[in-house]
Amino acid sequence: MARRPTMKDIAQATGFSLSTVSRALSNKPDVDPQTHERILDTARQMGYQPNRLARSLRLSTTRTIGVIIADISNPYFGALVKGIEKEARRSGHSVILLDTNEDYAREEEAVAVMLEEQVAGVILTPTQRESGTVQRLLEAGLPLVLASRRFSDIKTNYVVTDDFHGGLLATEHLIAFGHERIAMINGPMHISSAVERFEGYRQALRRHGLPFEEANVTTGSVSIDDGFEAAMGLFNRKPFPTAIFAFSDFVAFGVMKAIRENGLGVPDDISVVGYDDNLFASCLETPLTTVHVPKEQLGMEAAQVLQRQIEGGQPLRQVELLVELTERESTGRCPRGSASAARGEGDRLA
Repeated sequence: MARRPTMKDIAQATGFSLSTVSRALSNKPDVDPQTHERILDTARQMGYQPNRLARSLRLSTTRTIGVIIADISNPYFGALVKGIEKEARRSGHSVILLDTNEDYAREEEAVAVMLEEQVAGVILTPTQRESGTVQRLLEAGLPLVLASRRFSDIKTNYVVTDDFHGGLLATEHLIAFGHERIAMINGPMHISSAVERFEGYRQALRRHGLPFEEANVTTGSVSIDDGFEAAMGLFNRKPFPTAIFAFSDFVAFGVMKAIRENGLGVPDDISVVGYDDNLFASCLETPLTTVHVPKEQLGMEAAQVLQRQIEGGQPLRQVELLVELTERESTGRCPRGSASAARGEGDRLA
């Protein structure tokens, strides 16, 4: 394999000193324009590639930020990373992206990689099964921003959305359509966003005088398959809910599949609300009503907070972005007689 050309090779080829070549390749202003152009032309012709890592180590940092997300297959995280990458490019940083697939052991591995690569800072969506990885990054003194999830007992920079309000919006939307028997298929309760959406759901029931029924809530769903299995479980109970609020759009897709396989319709028999408003929510045969999350904005904001930390270690920054309901065709009026039928069978309403 041919040896990669060095600055010394360029100096020999152009006749300029090594220090002049170095300043020209670093775009220093004290280099004569003609000299600068000649050195750059020679470098391009020789196929010179700067050793960015070596330069970064001399500066005790890199121009790379680490991004660790929970599920790369979920379009939510694709939009989040798009926002991060857009803002990182604007500030002159590149991105290393790693996926944990909601696995804490993989999160530990990802953090180890980021420390080994000596990234300038890390944006992390933690699995939240444990907090050791966050503590490790903080102890290393690495600029850190949590994205989408936060720890209530650890002081960190974070950018999240108002998930309590999102849960409230989704549930009150269904109540406004006359639904009383509203189920929630939630995510794992060690995740902060799942806890906050659940609290919004409960608050909406309380606000409208509807009792909370624990049997109408399942937890642990993050995928399409999870949503399908959880919804099938709900259909084993009679009477089953007339409306379902899902932890995410992915979970809602599984819920809608289960409804179809039970010979039921959306929203004629059961209304469904998702969360995130991902790319496919509006493209379904029955477009999904969902809580819109400004995903790309969240990513950009997280990158901006991290950049300010890298540049000067600004005071703790904790950002909570607003969400809103996007109403589509998966929600409608409660089927006539459903509430009275539920009462007739002696079940509590939820």
